[in-house]
Amino acid sequence: MIAKFFKTLIGLLLIPVAIGTGKAFYSLISNISLFSGTLHILERGVLAYLLFHVLIFRPAYLYVLGHEAVHVLATWLCGGKVVSFNISPSDGNVVTSKSNFFIELSPYFVPLYTILLGPAFLVLRAMGMNGPKVSAVFVFLVGLTLAFHFVMTTEVLKLHQPDIIKSGLVFSLVLIFVFNLVIIMAVFSPIFDNLSFLEFLQQSASNTGELYRDLYSKTLGFVNTLELW
Repeated sequence: MIAKFFKTLIGLLLIPVAIGTGKAFYSLISNISLFSGTLHILERGVLAYLLFHVLIFRPAYLYVLGHEAVHVLATWLCGGKVVSFNISPSDGNVVTSKSNFFIELSPYFVPLYTILLGPAFLVLRAMGMNGPKVSAVFVFLVGLTLAFHFVMTTEVLKLHQPDIIKSGLVFSLVLIFVFNLVIIMAVFSPIFDNLSFLEFLQQSASNTGELYRDLYSKTLGFVNTLELW
């Protein structure tokens, strides 16, 4: 209970980080030309998944598999061990030797299938298959897999997920929001020439610092007003 209280408090304190990151993301994404051929291909990938999801099939098993696989990878990165791994078309469960907020929340902000496209694309390039058609397919699949990640994650977040409950709602949602934007920008920056991941981080830090300074100034002014009474 005490740990959840402190995580909620930290989550509230991190809200300016979420706002600052969101502003930086919107500012840089707005620089992408609306007439960019690459953007149109990405949009087609997003639309293709949305139509598939709504009209044909909801790939829940594929999402559960990726979700639990990310739990496993996060556990290994943190030096833990996987005790058991079980998945079904509607649910999954991984028992690990250790747990922390990164292990619990990483599936909600790591688009595993999008990230796996990177090594696959590099292999194709190494084989000499790096023409415009291959690049177009890659961008299309990035849009498709990102849409899959966000649509399925949004559906899952509507449920009472143990990972979210354990880490605290506010803390979890703030981290999921921020890290999703960071991951998206990391994926988009190599695709679009006028996007810079470093600039995104700098703008996010600048915006966040400005918000914290403004918050501090207003809090100090409020305290001084109380002292005058």
